[in-house]
Amino acid sequence: MSYLPCELHCHTVHSDGDFQVRALQESAAYDHLSLIALTDHNTTSGYDEIDDSIIPVIRGIEWTTYFGHMLVLGAEKFVDWRNAVPDNIDEKIREVKDAGGIVGVAHPYQIGSPICTGGRWEFNIKDWSQVDYIEVWHYDMSAKSSENVRSLALWTSLLDKGYRISATYGRDWHRPATSGQYGCTYLGFDDKVTPESAIDAIKNGRTVISTGAKMFFRVHRHGKTSYIGDTVKRGNYTFSFFTDLHSRRKNQTEDVDYKTIRIVTNGGKIVLETRCDEKHVRLRLEKNSWYRAELWGTVDGELEPLAITSPIYCV
Repeated sequence: MSYLPCELHCHTVHSDGDFQVRALQESAAYDHLSLIALTDHNTTSGYDEIDDSIIPVIRGIEWTTYFGHMLVLGAEKFVDWRNAVPDNIDEKIREVKDAGGIVGVAHPYQIGSPICTGGRWEFNIKDWSQVDYIEVWHYDMSAKSSENVRSLALWTSLLDKGYRISATYGRDWHRPATSGQYGCTYLGFDDKVTPESAIDAIKNGRTVISTGAKMFFRVHRHGKTSYIGDTVKRGNYTFSFFTDLHSRRKNQTEDVDYKTIRIVTNGGKIVLETRCDEKHVRLRLEKNSWYRAELWGTVDGELEPLAITSPIYCV
């Protein structure tokens, strides 16, 4: 399985971006991304301009409402967002699923009114099992931004309740960058990079959010290998880490020093911490628990998470 950098939240002149669709694709290819999602606000009018020979593109849309923004990827028909209100959002999500799409919560703690009306998530989801992913990290990063810290806490709390929701990063890409530090979502691909295989990766929890460095893991027991997003039985496992600290270093604008890898479980509890260049560790996985890996280091002297995987689940 290959983990490749992708950007799942992009805009063009078809909504409030500055990019023509082709220019967005060319910018993504120049940035060595493997795939992007076109998610203009409340419109799919840019689809006809996509040239998949430049870079694969997931056809998506960002539902932009007074109560939050929801990313819809891969729906095979139009689902009307205009009557979405806080108390019918579960029904609207079911409509998206019936249309073959997946849904993600965009920037749940973005600043709201009066600066960005509707930018903060205020929908009353009752069935979080229908949600495929949450934009845990968003926009120009520090992973320590208050928005990202709160989104990470929300995602962790939902994992604790038994929901299997993938983490993504969203650049919310509107125009060429003049400054800033931007991350990516690494998606796990078994084979060819296509919109369909990218959506499968998100649905199956094969995601890593990162400020740049690539980091993921596998677990091994009794000759069987399991991957991020998989379900395993309790017992003793060997974790194998794959870490490329130089990946996407060209985008790095700050002084970064990678330190450790943490294994984190329910409640955000650290159950193991080891060097960032560690290859293998042993750990007992307990029933009714989830386990994710986090790459930590200092950015301009401040300690913070620099990459976080979606979990593996133990039953």
